[in-house]
Amino acid sequence: MKRLIKHTRGLIKGVPSAVLVSALIHCALLFAAGGLVVFTVIQKQEKRFEPPPPVERKKVELKKPRVKVKKRTRPKTSRRFVSKSVQSMTGIQLPDTISMTEGLGGGVGGFELIPDPSEVSLLGGKSTVSVGNDFEGTFYALSLDRTGKRNSVTMGSYPYILRQFFDSGWNPLSLSAYYRWPQKLYTTFIFIPTIGFEHVPRSFGIPDNLNTAQWIVHYKGRMMAHEDGQFRFWGRGNHVLAVKVDGREVAFLGLPAVADIYTGWRSSARENLEYFTGKLSMAVGDWFELKANQPVEMEVIIGDHNGADTQATLRIQKRGEIYPRNRDGGPILPVFKTAEIPAHLKDEIKYLTIPGDQDLDSELMFNVY
Repeated sequence: MKRLIKHTRGLIKGVPSAVLVSALIHCALLFAAGGLVVFTVIQKQEKRFEPPPPVERKKVELKKPRVKVKKRTRPKTSRRFVSKSVQSMTGIQLPDTISMTEGLGGGVGGFELIPDPSEVSLLGGKSTVSVGNDFEGTFYALSLDRTGKRNSVTMGSYPYILRQFFDSGWNPLSLSAYYRWPQKLYTTFIFIPTIGFEHVPRSFGIPDNLNTAQWIVHYKGRMMAHEDGQFRFWGRGNHVLAVKVDGREVAFLGLPAVADIYTGWRSSARENLEYFTGKLSMAVGDWFELKANQPVEMEVIIGDHNGADTQATLRIQKRGEIYPRNRDGGPILPVFKTAEIPAHLKDEIKYLTIPGDQDLDSELMFNVY
């Protein structure tokens, strides 16, 4: 047993030296090889940027842009319409903002340049004369259909067309079958002395070659008294002159013989047809009441059916007022107006009427603004 142990120890004791040396050599080789593998860093070669070869470009001369500059000009001064006929306007009030917006929405509608007074005729001007106080006039040629062609209307059928219009409550739709001229006229008074019929369509710009022998003009606007009171209209129309205030017919001042045919309205005034205006007697309307500073709608119809002379004179009387008398004993009444009448039209009226037939300079005015 001892020999076996001794022999074994010898082998272990003897062999380890060689084994150990061999192991150490192998370990050293392995370690060196591993170190080379693990710790060797492969350095990549950096890429160097090489610029592209230069491109040859043709040289182009740059031209300096030329900009046309307009010379500065002084703004033109706005043109003022100055006329010797401009009257005092102290009695006219400026409209409030609500009324202004209403005017702008209408198609006035709105605010337009006031025309030269010399361009305004007895029937009105082609644009607003006094903002908010105008009566807008529409011309209907009853002798033409709605397309402007001659129809079958004659003097005999004219009264029935007018009666239909009045019975409809003065509704323009009852005239839809007849020719309505697109140009309207604007006026602040209704006073047309005896003139030739042709002046009416010409004032609207209607050419003479159109047959307008049977016609009416429908004026619509507003009036307002500045004091409480009762009023009535006096006047004369040839052939038709009718007035409506606040939805009520208050006067038919046309030919008395046809008043019943046209409207059925009859004057209850004692003075009706008692006094003359020119060669014709004046008709007198009914009294109507107005409250101070309360505007009401007003409409006027003038017209004729035979292509002869035309007349439509509208005066107004206030109950309780004392008026001077003319040569015939009749009252010299103010012309109905919502603004001062231009001087050149006053001169024309005076030339065409007898002195004392009417008062053109009265302070009584029914302006809304």
